[in-house]
Amino acid sequence: MLLLALAVVASIAAAATAAARHHGFGFARNKFQEALDGLDRGDYAVVRRCVREFEAAQPSSPYASFLRGAMLVENGYSYPALDELGKARQENSLETASLTLMGEAWYRLGRHVEAQAALQEVLKREPDSVEAHRWLAATYYDLGVIGKATQHLYRTAELDPDDPRPHRLLGLMHKDFGQCEAAIPLYEESLRRGEIREDADDIRQELASCQVETRRYSDALKTLATCPERPEFDVLRAQCHHAQGHPDRAKETLARALEVQSDNLDGLLLRGTMLLEEGKARAAIEVFLVAIQAHPKDYTAHFLLTQAYNKAGEQELADREEKAAEKIRVIRHEFAQLHKTAWENPNNAQVRLRLAVLARELDRPDLAEVWLRSAAALQPAAADQADR
Repeated sequence: MLLLALAVVASIAAAATAAARHHGFGFARNKFQEALDGLDRGDYAVVRRCVREFEAAQPSSPYASFLRGAMLVENGYSYPALDELGKARQENSLETASLTLMGEAWYRLGRHVEAQAALQEVLKREPDSVEAHRWLAATYYDLGVIGKATQHLYRTAELDPDDPRPHRLLGLMHKDFGQCEAAIPLYEESLRRGEIREDADDIRQELASCQVETRRYSDALKTLATCPERPEFDVLRAQCHHAQGHPDRAKETLARALEVQSDNLDGLLLRGTMLLEEGKARAAIEVFLVAIQAHPKDYTAHFLLTQAYNKAGEQELADREEKAAEKIRVIRHEFAQLHKTAWENPNNAQVRLRLAVLARELDRPDLAEVWLRSAAALQPAAADQADR
């Protein structure tokens, strides 16, 4: 599981602008809209000028508080933002937008209970608030409450048909849990919604890896057709060429990838596999040893090295590698089973702490951090002790 909250983040100005369209602001409406437009452009000079004008007309202006709060959230100052937004929400016309931004601020502080409370309050007032659904998806995803995260992601996608982010995160969630078949149409929908984006190639890589995993090699090559010649893309291309019976093309593409990124795990595994197929067990052993040195907790690398040692007649070394592979397999199996348990038990901090421990054993500090944060939101003291 990766930390993918950015995939569901929406701009502050979008939330505020939506509020402006739904509520009347009397004499202040035009000035407020000018400030919102400034927020949307990131032109804080305009916003600050509007704040001063609101305060000149009314020293304790809720509009000024809202705008200050929005700028503070945008710049990562969550606690002072909460103070300002708490004042702003006293104005009825600003309450929903203020609560939405308060939900974001609490989320950025890792205070998921408070974030969910604020955002659920928004949904009571406006069930179709796309921003509330986005941030609820983020907080539930971080807590490993996948069912609720999925529910809010689909609702976000329904409310904003042009937004490609919810389907990308849904695809990534399925991919991370080995459900590549289900992930493919989600990635395809994300690309359909937003082909021209900075992360389009990243999405294509994730989609192509799922297509390779499900043996859709021609589809994967089509997905990669517009991607540049970079190691992460070239390794996938090489895997497709190899599977389709084009070894020379696979070797050429793979050599290009490994020349740039010599420790690419999938590239090394493919090179070693091709050497084994050619009967070059000794050469394959050297490649797999390089892979294990760079990625010591990878099950497939140890498993393939076992096969290579067997073919080379090195039985003692083969037995050693088989034991190492089995140890990793057992950890991976428990890790996969506990993911399911975490999904089904959203309030179980101990399961999340165990997942963090297993992630460390698998040399995945990124996943360990995710599960520690999730446990901390449920049981702060226990998570802090485990982190030590």
